[in-house]
Amino acid sequence: MQYEPTPVELADRLTRAARGLQDLATERRLAGKRGRPTPCGRLDVHRLCEHLLATMVRSTYAAARKPVPEGAPVTLTDAPWRVYPPVVDRLVAAWSKPAAWEGEGVREGELAVLELTVHGWDLAQATGQGFKAADDVVATAAAAAERLAPQARATGAFGPELPAPVGATALERLLAFTGRQAG
Repeated sequence: MQYEPTPVELADRLTRAARGLQDLATERRLAGKRGRPTPCGRLDVHRLCEHLLATMVRSTYAAARKPVPEGAPVTLTDAPWRVYPPVVDRLVAAWSKPAAWEGEGVREGELAVLELTVHGWDLAQATGQGFKAADDVVATAAAAAERLAPQARATGAFGPELPAPVGATALERLLAFTGRQAG
């Protein structure tokens, strides 16, 4: 029997992934780096930050089972270090409600953890930062990655799976699974 995390545990994992991303997107860490390439071939740092903004906004509404309203902030009109803090706060608040994790909510919440974790690593790589994610956060992201892999590979969201290095960490295995070369 496989252990299923509780809504409180899942909300905590999403919170840590979101706060970790916010820590990577400070002015000190991103200033002058928004045009750099990322491991997401077609996205530079600015476009990756914009994708993450849209992901967080969409996920916030998904937690409440509501469509994203027209005019919701899904493009960066200001620097990420100014835009992200209230967006992250709303995301965390939306997923802190146990009802958010009911039914399909688990899949939506896990998808957010996957996006924040893998793209957080992408952002860290592109901007010369270290990246850490707790094993339980990575496990949640990996569960979503396993479920989404066929569709994600077909659309190009994941690259071909790469071999993980011998003795790879859980994060390195997740990255290799999504087509990223860690290290």
